[in-house]
Amino acid sequence: MFSYLIIFLATFSLAHSNPCIDEEKYLNFLSAIQNNSTNNYFAVITVKDLNSGRVKEICSKGNFISGAVYRELKLDYDSISDKKVYDYFKLKTTRYFEFRSKAALKNIDFYNYNENLIKQIASEFPIETICKQIDVSGQYSVEIEGKRMKALAHVLFNRGYMTGESSCEGGRLLFVKRK
Repeated sequence: MFSYLIIFLATFSLAHSNPCIDEEKYLNFLSAIQNNSTNNYFAVITVKDLNSGRVKEICSKGNFISGAVYRELKLDYDSISDKKVYDYFKLKTTRYFEFRSKAALKNIDFYNYNENLIKQIASEFPIETICKQIDVSGQYSVEIEGKRMKALAHVLFNRGYMTGESSCEGGRLLFVKRK
């Protein structure tokens, strides 16, 4: 009986995921984490708050995700910790994290992240048209404020597109081609 359950779950899992998009999201995640430019890249992760048991999908800039991990693991900002954290990220192929540290959760805006705004943005913006524009021209840019920007970045990330916010052009979400 148990083996039938395993086979069912494996089949269900394969049927409901897109390995190409999953790999693209993982590579975009690693790129966002490694990025040190003034154009901060967004990534989407799934986070469980170990204090409450609540699980959320969160979009945050890579440097904020890194900061959350440093806080959770109580690491210093030095070259030895940098390597530990990057090795830790490489193991996170599903981009799933469990945090107990309230400082780590605050760093990625866990408590204030508005999941309903993602749905709202997905219905307000012509997502299919945006994706086609990116596919054809390799470019997309829109001026949009903070929380709405993060929500649009969230929607696009889940479609396999990486975006970032240029510090030089604050308030502008840009498509970023992974190098």
